[in-house]
Amino acid sequence: MTKTEPLTYFPSMFATCMLFQVIYVLCVVLWALFPELRGHAFLLDIFPQFKLLDVQSFFYGLIASGVYGWIVSATFVLFYNLWPTVAGLLWRRAA
Repeated sequence: MTKTEPLTYFPSMFATCMLFQVIYVLCVVLWALFPELRGHAFLLDIFPQFKLLDVQSFFYGLIASGVYGWIVSATFVLFYNLWPTVAGLLWRRAA
């Protein structure tokens, strides 16, 4: 097993944060353009107290999607960096 470079937290977290925010903005824009689509109701489940076309609600969802991105990325980076150590311990013990 080769030693891999550990992932850094902040670049990964900012990239995931921006990805989640872009997806959120696209969902809101599609919801504003095509309100008859039913898939956008998922936003109401993800973001409590969210209302469409309310400025405060829009920024709330934007900030919340960024926080969700940070949480997902921090969890992924933690396990990505931890896995080589755990796998090494497991496979050395088995051998």
